[in-house]
Amino acid sequence: MVTVTAKKLRSNLSEYLDRLQSGEEVFIIRHSEVVGSLRPVQNNIKGNGASVAAMLNRNRKSFARNRGLTDEYKTTKELYGEALAERNS
Repeated sequence: MVTVTAKKLRSNLSEYLDRLQSGEEVFIIRHSEVVGSLRPVQNNIKGNGASVAAMLNRNRKSFARNRGLTDEYKTTKELYGEALAERNS
């Protein structure tokens, strides 16, 4: 278990993601108070294909919008297929 301020977590996110990946739980402090925790995901948990595709679609749209790019449309089925192909490779 490790505690970290919200500011330090933002500044060093990849360090804390590595710690999560190694099995540590991270408690987040803001204004001297614990406001939440991050726990590692169990290795045997797999994402639901539809939820993974929906997340990819939201992230792609947000990325394109924030960078002024055209938002080319992909169906959930296409996104899910890409996620499966990447996971299996």
